Amino acid sequence: MSAATQSASYGANGFTEPTEARDHFARQFDLANPEEARDSYQRIMHQHTRQQFEMATESSRRRSSGATVASLKNESSVDSTAS
Repeated sequence: MSAATQSASYGANGFTEPTEARDHFARQFDLANPEEARDSYQRIMHQHTRQQFEMATESSRRRSSGATVASLKNESSVDSTAS
């Protein structure tokens, strides 16, 4: 059975729940000790979120145009109530 067939939402007998993520989780964490599994998963997700945030921050810094944005004068912006 191919990976595409295994993760399909519909099978020969109608709807089937994809179990790939659940099976992967069960292989990675000890389900006999749910508190430890939860804590371990929580640490991994926290680390992943922190890495994503750091990458987004670095990307944002690379895209920033530096002093040109900060040097805009008030006259160059349009007040939404004045238009």
